[in-house]
Amino acid sequence: MLARADHVFVGVIRKQELGASPYPHLTPEIAPESRKYWRILRREVQVEMVLRGTERRKTIDIYEIFWAAGATGNWNATHDGERDLFLVHVEDGKYHVVRDWWRCIFRVYNGPHSHLPLDDTHSFWERFALMNYRVESSDPAAKMPDLFFGGADPGGALSLWRQVKLLRGLVRHPSQNVRLSACGSLTQFRGFGQDDCWEMLSDDDKSQVPDAAAEIATLRLELSRRDAQWWWIHYGDRETRRLLTAVSNKKLRAGICRLYTAEYPGDSDTGCPADSPPPATIVTDRGDVPLIGPWPR
Repeated sequence: MLARADHVFVGVIRKQELGASPYPHLTPEIAPESRKYWRILRREVQVEMVLRGTERRKTIDIYEIFWAAGATGNWNATHDGERDLFLVHVEDGKYHVVRDWWRCIFRVYNGPHSHLPLDDTHSFWERFALMNYRVESSDPAAKMPDLFFGGADPGGALSLWRQVKLLRGLVRHPSQNVRLSACGSLTQFRGFGQDDCWEMLSDDDKSQVPDAAAEIATLRLELSRRDAQWWWIHYGDRETRRLLTAVSNKKLRAGICRLYTAEYPGDSDTGCPADSPPPATIVTDRGDVPLIGPWPR
């Protein structure tokens, strides 16, 4: 999709309107009984950041051939006021998304942003994913990306461990909404014990999620029923083992760290040693860097 795009924008959807019929040159390819469901969707987009191409207008129209009947799948459902990444090419003098209906418009979860982290020596999708985890301390409406459905990282550029470290950093964010969302995402790693963030939350934070304490207690009880050797044998991939070096169960974590250090000597990108705080990172212009102490002012 990126290779097909003449222009790449980040912008906010101001208005969406469905037209009456599909592009004429595509009509023969569509079954007659389905033609009434294919409509032209025009999105009026306020341009915030041009990442490829040149565009001086503040507001542009972006078109899509849109299926207006019932459907399921990861399709281009968008809403007014949403900030998104648009990959488009010029067709008949108009901006047309590079792939109709199926997902080619990707959510930007916070902002506005003025630029991507890192430089052109890094892949576009790595830079975009890191931007989604870059939540400024002054952003009052900051939203957390959807980790489990690829929302933050549509190009699959970040490892799971790397995203977990970024979430741990966001647990220290000044915004309560961001802290709770980040900790909630970490807790969703059912059975892998990435819930140490619960102890980092204030009493006021915890009062906002009254059911979380019982859920975390249940998850931790399940985690404690098996020793490090069991986890090591049943999860042989290195990425999962790396996650287990930062489990909230201290005894299990120490055992995993011993096994990991013996199996992968010299690998320091882990949660070891077991008596240290699990690593956390924050996104800067230099990419994701270690976050030592509280969120920077």
